[in-house]
Amino acid sequence: MNIKRLVILVFIINLVFIHNTYAQKAQLKQGNIYFEAGKYNQALKAFNTYKKTIKEPQTLIKRGICYLKTNQPDECIEDMAAAHQLKSLDNTRFKYSAMAYFAKGEYIDAARFYKTYLNTLKTNSDEWIKIVSEIKKCGFAKNKRFNSQIAFVENLGGYVNTEFDEYGPVQSPTKVNRYYFSSTRSESTGGLRNGEGLTDVIRGFYSSDIYYVDLKDGNWSSVLPFDNLINTSKSERIQDFSSDGSIMFYTKENIQNKGILYTDTFQLDKNLERLPTPLYNFPFNGDNGDKDLHFFNDSLIIFSSNRSGGFGGYDIYYAILSNNVWSEATNFGPVLNSSSNEVSPYLTKNSKFLYFSSDKPETLGGYDIFKSEYKYDQWTEAINLFAPINSPRDDIDMEISADGMTAIFASNRITSKGGFDLYMAYFKEQIIDQLEYTETPIFVEPLMVADVSQDSITLIKQNVIKEIITPKPMPERELVGKPLYYTSDEDVLNISNVNQLKKIAEMMVIYPLSKIMLWSHSTSEGRQEIDLYFSIKRAEKISEQLQKFGIGLNRIQMFGCGSNFPLAAPYLNNIPSSLAEKTNKRIDFNIISDSSTTIKVTYDLPIVAEQYRDTKWDIFNDKNKGVTFRIQFAEAIQMLKNDILNHYTDIIIEKSADESKYIYTIGNFKTYSDALKVKEQLASKYVIDTQINAYHQGRKLNKQEALKLSVDFDQLEYFLKE
Repeated sequence: MNIKRLVILVFIINLVFIHNTYAQKAQLKQGNIYFEAGKYNQALKAFNTYKKTIKEPQTLIKRGICYLKTNQPDECIEDMAAAHQLKSLDNTRFKYSAMAYFAKGEYIDAARFYKTYLNTLKTNSDEWIKIVSEIKKCGFAKNKRFNSQIAFVENLGGYVNTEFDEYGPVQSPTKVNRYYFSSTRSESTGGLRNGEGLTDVIRGFYSSDIYYVDLKDGNWSSVLPFDNLINTSKSERIQDFSSDGSIMFYTKENIQNKGILYTDTFQLDKNLERLPTPLYNFPFNGDNGDKDLHFFNDSLIIFSSNRSGGFGGYDIYYAILSNNVWSEATNFGPVLNSSSNEVSPYLTKNSKFLYFSSDKPETLGGYDIFKSEYKYDQWTEAINLFAPINSPRDDIDMEISADGMTAIFASNRITSKGGFDLYMAYFKEQIIDQLEYTETPIFVEPLMVADVSQDSITLIKQNVIKEIITPKPMPERELVGKPLYYTSDEDVLNISNVNQLKKIAEMMVIYPLSKIMLWSHSTSEGRQEIDLYFSIKRAEKISEQLQKFGIGLNRIQMFGCGSNFPLAAPYLNNIPSSLAEKTNKRIDFNIISDSSTTIKVTYDLPIVAEQYRDTKWDIFNDKNKGVTFRIQFAEAIQMLKNDILNHYTDIIIEKSADESKYIYTIGNFKTYSDALKVKEQLASKYVIDTQINAYHQGRKLNKQEALKLSVDFDQLEYFLKE
């Protein structure tokens, strides 16, 4: 008996050991995946769970990099030192140690590690040249870090900043203490998306949306997003406002951070039929990489560009409106611009002082904020504002308040909550230049601004009015579509689903010829007639909500699929699947538009691993991309109870929102002959009164539509003969 117990105990111990071993390997694998994807917070959690991290030099280095990227330089230094003790052959440990010391502002130690790393590199290689530059920065920063401080700086705090990026702050020209900014926070439209724009919870990142926040009585209000017609799955970045605050300028950027400049006149809340308007024939071209647009007034713009003909990297340019025509962009010249990058320009109201950021060698690290003065008919060499405004990392996007007492800017210094945060600088001495306004900037030649009879904003407003009066094709509208998930009948109209339905409805209002198809799925609740009927009823709830948002009955088509087309397998090894319970309870939608409507919808179906996936819905959905045929065998105004329901597993209930009857159909056949065979079977066994209906992309066709499509789909010719 004792021997049996001992054998059982050893067996159990081995099982536990094997389980723990696999679990640990899984943690390491997950950490490496997140690390390669640049998801350092998630990678750090996985590496900390992996028990062998402290014994593996390469894993220690990866964890150290994660610490560095998440503003924990001391922990980074410890891991690099531990990897060194384990005789790591990866010399980048010296570089990352240097970067950690640099982030802390300990420039002597940073230079020491950079020099050690430099000795491991091939002379004059790209990496060697880069490290030499970093060593020079250490020397400059060491000598300048104790310069007199011109301001006190504080983080805006957790009411505004998150673990994600907040950047590009712009102060409202009309509302005191209101600030607009862009952020990649988790609430942003579109969710986690990879470089192809598809949902990817592992390698995906959040795109930026535009938000605003108010400072009242020393406290920050709740951060609120802009309208969904502006915020999309792309990256929206606010640029600036017109002088009177009536027009907002912003860019809609792709994954290469290039995008189109748009305007918004703040009338979208009142008129959903107006989309944000792209602004063309303008000196600033975001699609070519121009960024950081700043309106000095309605006839002068300043921005940053890496266009050809500059001095290297990004340079600062300006353009003016003269005789109702925008000039070509003019480079500010070599005194301000360099072979490095100059970005984020801001000109004070009297036009004498230009603030901007640069990553030239003469910084405390990364991008620093500089100031140049225009006097004696030229710009002076820019001076560094130094600490505490500047830090060992990147400091960008400075805007000075109207009273000259404060400035707001973005920084990814180690005191940030994650990535870039917004900071406020409180100046010791008021910037008087911000209180003196000049209409004509002193550095602009008089002949270039002569005879300015109409400013840019007036022109833009006139163009907006002209667009309203003169019909033209609507610009392409993008929508990211996710299934409407539910846990019970009471949960169909949960907050998440209602919010998404509102976005769908807003788009459909803009495009009045578009229609929507709702595909309602469920798990099996026992009987086929109940599964089908309850699924169409859930679709009706969605339909009713869309109607409340202004969508007409004739534009909504519903399909109750019951449990007939699962996406996730209901059973795994004869055990009910929890994944199926979560995945199959959903309502998919599909937007149908005419050829003149440019709607682009990205559909995010649930991600189900191959071993857990059921192919029924995949097959059905794939057929719907072309022409198919279904057999209509019944119409009812209540739940149908018929023995036929127990003999076919591809039955669907169809219903138009403007009709009262439920249409029961069988199959989804690619050829008319296949449908005809099943129709004859039905006539011989179950029901005589049946008919074959034709569908295109899942939508039922009338005779006229079928005739038009028969040119491209020959199977419709057989349908039309009947």
